[in-house]
Amino acid sequence: MAATFIALSKDDVFKSGGTADHLVKIPEVDNIVGTSGLALYTEVSMQISETIQYFLTFDDVIKFIHFGKGLGTIAVQGIMFSDCSGDLPGLPKFSAAISALRGKEQDITIGDIGLTAIMTSAQVNLTGEPDTMGQFVFNFSIVNHQL
Repeated sequence: MAATFIALSKDDVFKSGGTADHLVKIPEVDNIVGTSGLALYTEVSMQISETIQYFLTFDDVIKFIHFGKGLGTIAVQGIMFSDCSGDLPGLPKFSAAISALRGKEQDITIGDIGLTAIMTSAQVNLTGEPDTMGQFVFNFSIVNHQL
């Protein structure tokens, strides 16, 4: 997928729908996204889990005990575009983000939801046709939230 970046002012006829990156705050991953990394978020998903134990009775009634918060997950996907020389400015930022995130709790914000999470994996896929670009994925386990 080829892409052309055109810098427009806010008063131009063409308007941008935006990337909604103002709704997502993830330390270190935010350093990849933007004009310096030529990258943007394409998808952010969050799953909140609960800890529940179920009991099946002989009279087909299901009883349960709710213990509270369980682990959840966050998956962050994005795309890094190449510059005019075919390089990916976001790739060094991707590797720096992995080093900074490994083994450390992170405060992540999605909209108005505050979460504490730890990175569980990171992935990058590089494509050379028709233009060089890279798709990245960061996965986190949610270890605490205030929902």
